[in-house]
Amino acid sequence: MRTIIFGIRKSALAKRQLEEFIAFLENQKLTFKYDVKTIVTQGDKDRTSPLHEMGQGIFTKEIERALLRREIDCAVHSLKDMPVKIEQGTICPCFPPRLDVRDCVIGRRGVEVQVLKGLRIGTGSPRRSEFLKEIESDVEILPLRGNVETRLRKLDNGDYDAIILAACGLKRLGYTDRISRYFDPDQFVPAAGQGIICAQTRLDDDELNGALKKCSSWEAEEASVSERKVLEALGIGCQMPFGVYARFEGENFIITAKFYMGSKKSYVYARRTSLKADRETATADLIRQLKMEMGKES
Repeated sequence: MRTIIFGIRKSALAKRQLEEFIAFLENQKLTFKYDVKTIVTQGDKDRTSPLHEMGQGIFTKEIERALLRREIDCAVHSLKDMPVKIEQGTICPCFPPRLDVRDCVIGRRGVEVQVLKGLRIGTGSPRRSEFLKEIESDVEILPLRGNVETRLRKLDNGDYDAIILAACGLKRLGYTDRISRYFDPDQFVPAAGQGIICAQTRLDDDELNGALKKCSSWEAEEASVSERKVLEALGIGCQMPFGVYARFEGENFIITAKFYMGSKKSYVYARRTSLKADRETATADLIRQLKMEMGKES
């Protein structure tokens, strides 16, 4: 039996995501031997620069290169870390079901966060910063970097009154009890791919790709396709305060997007609902509306 070498970031969350991914595959009756190689990425090496100033792929480039050099067989990423354009010669054949997509507030013990006015709130995300200001303008937003454990430690040390993180990361690491408040994802629209894990493999690895494709969650994969299609069409990068969220509810497809236009100091909001079969048309309609409101050419 072939041994699959998985490549992941050197972090507790990346390790937990891989464990979740492997458990998902085993639940789908895919059995295999495997090894794990941890890889230090640019984003792991530089823990001080603001993430939105470091460019695309800071948590994935080194892992993708290891994949192309055949040092690993399968990379497992947080989808929201992946640039829309992945390395040539690779594909993403498998997506487990999406976990909680919401952003949430973690308050320092003793701090009430149902009313945010006057609080010192930590985040390294332009999207979270601007969407938070729409809810409460009277807050002090402070820069925040580091892994989940580091961010929680800074909060507990009193550097912040509260911080904003993705609920999925906290839940995966067993910190659900630290969550003080959830944001509505239809208003505080999450980053594309938030809550989704994906596998990345070499295009020519037919055996592995065939096995992984059979396991992929159709809904997670199609939601990711729609969200990333919006990013690509609008030229949106991680430095922009933009969120997009696609999902399926019964036979319906719903896609929501939100963008803060700093030049106009205003928010652009778009939402489309359609039948599952019409999801591509709904996504294209949403893109046209956003282009028009953002002043981009069609």
